[in-house]
Amino acid sequence: MNFPGMGAWRLRPSIVVLFISMVLPVFAAAIWVGYISNDRMARDTADKSMERARIETISQTEALLDPIASLVRVGVGVAAEQPDFYRTEKATPSMMEVLGHSPAISSVFVGFADGSYRMALRTPKGLRIQNTVPPEGTEYATRWIDRSKSGAALDKYTFLDAKQKQVGHLDAPALYDPRVRPWYRDAVEKKNLVISNPYIYATTGLPGVTVAMPIFSGPNKHLVGVMAIDILLDSLSDYLKNRPVSAHSLSLIIDREGLIVAHPDTKQALKRESGGGLARVRLNELQDPLTAIAFGQRTSRNMTNFAFMHKGEEYVALFAPFPEEFGKQWEVIIVAPLEDFLGEWKSNNQKLLIFGLLAIGFQVVLIYFFSKRIARPLELLEKQVYDVQNFKPAEGEVVQSRIREIASLASSVNTLQGAITAFSSFVPRELVRQLIGPGHKLELGGRSQFLTVMFTDLENFSTWAEGTPAQELLKRVSAYFEVVTRCVNREMGTLDKFIGDGVMAFWGAPALLQDHAYRACVAAVRIQHEMAALNEQWMSQGLLPLKVRVGVHSDAVIVGNIGSFERMSYTVMGDGVNLASRLEGTNKEFGTRICISHSVFREAGERLVLRKMGVVTVKGRRQDMQVYEVMGIRDAGPELEAPPEVERLCMLTNDAYDSFEQGEWGLAHARFRAIVEDYPTDALSRVMVLRCEQAMAGGTASGVAALSRY
Repeated sequence: MNFPGMGAWRLRPSIVVLFISMVLPVFAAAIWVGYISNDRMARDTADKSMERARIETISQTEALLDPIASLVRVGVGVAAEQPDFYRTEKATPSMMEVLGHSPAISSVFVGFADGSYRMALRTPKGLRIQNTVPPEGTEYATRWIDRSKSGAALDKYTFLDAKQKQVGHLDAPALYDPRVRPWYRDAVEKKNLVISNPYIYATTGLPGVTVAMPIFSGPNKHLVGVMAIDILLDSLSDYLKNRPVSAHSLSLIIDREGLIVAHPDTKQALKRESGGGLARVRLNELQDPLTAIAFGQRTSRNMTNFAFMHKGEEYVALFAPFPEEFGKQWEVIIVAPLEDFLGEWKSNNQKLLIFGLLAIGFQVVLIYFFSKRIARPLELLEKQVYDVQNFKPAEGEVVQSRIREIASLASSVNTLQGAITAFSSFVPRELVRQLIGPGHKLELGGRSQFLTVMFTDLENFSTWAEGTPAQELLKRVSAYFEVVTRCVNREMGTLDKFIGDGVMAFWGAPALLQDHAYRACVAAVRIQHEMAALNEQWMSQGLLPLKVRVGVHSDAVIVGNIGSFERMSYTVMGDGVNLASRLEGTNKEFGTRICISHSVFREAGERLVLRKMGVVTVKGRRQDMQVYEVMGIRDAGPELEAPPEVERLCMLTNDAYDSFEQGEWGLAHARFRAIVEDYPTDALSRVMVLRCEQAMAGGTASGVAALSRY
């Protein structure tokens, strides 16, 4: 329920909002100016960082290759002076020493003009040589192919451990000819030191480059062969990985054909071909499309340093070729999100924002404190009036004010609250709240409505009450009423009245319920379960149990405010109410606990565990009425569901009753007798045995028996 004008502004927030509306625009303008300045500085930082990374990447590449080139030149010098040096085993220590200069050196080798070949190489884990796994402990291997002699040459491998001691040997037909390899041909053709384009090594399957130089000897400078060193590009990849420009940047090196030379992730720089071999990846084949997008932007813009957008995020890109003196047409590409460079400046903005918000927050707290002193009494009174309107008892702090008008209003509200507290003890709060809500005029009258009515009663209450002290009687009956009230309220029912030891309740008004019959049955089963638990507690104290009988009926009844203008009650009346009361009494005759009518069965029977009790002829009604006993609720949890033995009892009872209904008295009698033997405490079956015996003794042939009359 709302008060008129509840959508209007409240006093305390209004003061705070007014203050914020004056301060916030000035604060936002200061933040905006700071953001623009910091964004400009972040872009300058990005440009400088990427330029520094370009220089360092090129320098690192040159630092990797220049020493290798020097080693090649030294080796060529030795071979020029001693042309046969590398044909002998004396060359092995020298070549092993070259391998030890850098972990990036994969192998060092010499190819001779006659096709002979000597090589020293590392043997990484997983390497297969001549389709054979090297012996365990192998760290290095030497290879020698001698084509200086006639006959078929052999490809001889010697496997060495970490201390360069021999651990194995392998001979195979020599199929490899260095003279046809690109590094050999290129070096001989250019007659100078050359650096190959990156390729996948045949020996190791890893990407790298070869630094090669021809060997000329003697006055005539005749060709001895070519000396070369293989360099793995892992070190460049590791450098790019370990020295990123920013947290989320990507730096790589490509050649003039767009093939990846070095990538922070070596696996992304390679691809598996259809034949099973490995090949280098092109720029547009990378998993991350950013570099390809940047390359396309560079082509269209004809720029080497620019910014671009991708998926709503801004990136900066740099393309920088290697210097001409390097000798290879390689290019450094760097792409990074601008956000990476905004970190420090954004931190400053955040600090400024936090400081401003704290300052505003502190001022808001002060304003709020003073506004609270002004508005708090009025807010408390508003809440108390709202509680009065909703029939809630007095709660919260007492309103006190030095203002006379507010103090007088507080006194009046306190008086109203006291009256409501007393009234709510006699009338259900939810019921009254609905009756006095919008659209409801409190007046005498009612309407016809299809509802479900429930009556409860205590078995042998009069006899038990005579021998029970008054205080104990009041205490235990109140506990029983508490159980019924709780179960009715839980299933959204309306508790109408207490009638002696009985309770009357109904479902479907004033709040409409589509499943009112089902809810009434659930409430009835809950009452039986909770009373069973309460009886166990009482019996443990030496007290007699209280057994509850329940009758439930669905019918069209009159519901509304009934009585006089001076005293009225929201209740139901009509023949359906009387029938619900009579159904409760039917339990006494059959020894049952919950009796429902056929109209309830029509509304909710498929969701109930029940059995037929009989056909009742009701005074004033032309047709007989089938009645049932509810034993449980289907699919309602272990508390309300019937155990298997009860399900079986219901099935057996229904089968026996069908025989009785068809006039097969002997068969019905036998079936009910069998039930009594299996379930000795089942009172309904005992009653039906007597009914069958009466029918057989009287020779009745009717298929339907009128079991009771009211």
